[in-house]
Amino acid sequence: MKWTPIQRAWAIALAFAAFRLCFIPFIQLAQDEAYYWEWSRHLDWSYYDQGPMLALVIRAGTALLGTNEWGVRLGAVLAGLGVSSFYLWFAGRVGKPALAPWLVFAANSLLLFAVGGVLMMHDSLAALFWCAGLACAIRAIEDDGRWWVLAGLLGGCGVLSKYTAILLLPCLLLACATHPGLRRHLKEPWFWLGALLGGALAGYPILHWNIQQGWPSLQHVASLGGLDRSRVSLVSLPEFIGSQFGLMTPGLMLLALMAWRWAWRRRHDDDRLGRLRWLLWCCCVPVFGLFLALSLRSRVEGNWPAPAYVAALALAAWRLESLGLRRGRASRWALGLAAAFFLLVFSQAAWGWLPLPEGLAGQDATYRLEGWRELAERVAAERAALGPNAFVGCRTYQNAAELAFYLPDHAQPLILQEGQINHQYRFWNHPEAFLGRDAVLVIGQEWELDEMRGMFHSIEERPLVETGRNGLVLRRTRIYVGRGFSGPQRPG
Repeated sequence: MKWTPIQRAWAIALAFAAFRLCFIPFIQLAQDEAYYWEWSRHLDWSYYDQGPMLALVIRAGTALLGTNEWGVRLGAVLAGLGVSSFYLWFAGRVGKPALAPWLVFAANSLLLFAVGGVLMMHDSLAALFWCAGLACAIRAIEDDGRWWVLAGLLGGCGVLSKYTAILLLPCLLLACATHPGLRRHLKEPWFWLGALLGGALAGYPILHWNIQQGWPSLQHVASLGGLDRSRVSLVSLPEFIGSQFGLMTPGLMLLALMAWRWAWRRRHDDDRLGRLRWLLWCCCVPVFGLFLALSLRSRVEGNWPAPAYVAALALAAWRLESLGLRRGRASRWALGLAAAFFLLVFSQAAWGWLPLPEGLAGQDATYRLEGWRELAERVAAERAALGPNAFVGCRTYQNAAELAFYLPDHAQPLILQEGQINHQYRFWNHPEAFLGRDAVLVIGQEWELDEMRGMFHSIEERPLVETGRNGLVLRRTRIYVGRGFSGPQRPG
């Protein structure tokens, strides 16, 4: 039996999803994943960094599969399958089902989306809701304006996943305002009703929590946007551009740039496909441009423009098809390079087969996924030796979250810090409940210990914990025992 292009695309999507499920146990939780799992143990209206959607999905996953890597990451795998479904639907929507296998393979090979299909991050869910909202917007401009209502609600879910998803609304507004064939949608109530309902869905929980807590999220976003001088760097622009070519891979990034130029030059086309092409352009180029401009004054993380590439990839495939080059050398080269990047990163994360000098190993993000379970076992043994009232203390949320996940009883460590804590542990940390007790102190750097010395009557060093793989030491963690916790020193 000969498979249709859509059937082949579904086979590719399901194969990638199955691969991710099988790959999950090969790598321990990333530091941020463990941090978000901690959110799921403290469900709230919102959080210091982002909205509550990620915590809810992780909570559902662990309820189904237990407190393990599969439970935390189940939502990421399903979200990746949802993104694949969008591209399958899109290929059929533009009347080019032969595009579906190319699009699905490209989307699943891109590091930008592939990593989010395994690691449970905000981008995993934001990409899913951006795809779903964009699909409803396409239905709205082609079929029935009432689809704008669902587009708005899905956009609101995107904002609850990651704040950058708020850009979907101005992107859709820009498309409708600047194209003669789309302006009629702004004269009808459905677009505005969708925007209102989506804004209410996202705005109420986030604003409700921030009003109660003194607007910490606003301060956090402002610091990321450049108000924090520590993020200003002269190399932020070239660093940003390099990260985009790395995460998109050079071939697919060049195809996306080519497609953006093609869609811009045909922006005045007023047929069905012309309006759709302009909608896609407005949902990617302005997003990329915004973060490109931001990189001129502040450091921009490579994943921040991720929503731009949802539509960019669709435009790139469409342009290749229009040129008759989907099966050509450039297309094969772009997909082959993306697949090579995918295999390199995932195999390195699982097995560390590429030997790196110890001085360079710290620059390999995959190495930071190792050693947490072993460290937690050592900390648990030290804590047991101190007695049932002993607790675990850390300076950073990364160490605290990883230990909380991998400790046998999942006990939440106490953040030991002078002054205000600028992350979610600020709202969970209650040092007064631990006064007079002994602690196992987990130290990553010397300055962390210096800050803790005044919080205990005495501190005793324990043997160094070294973790690594393939004979290479990747992390050296110092363990201390603190006697008689007296709490952080109050200024004045």
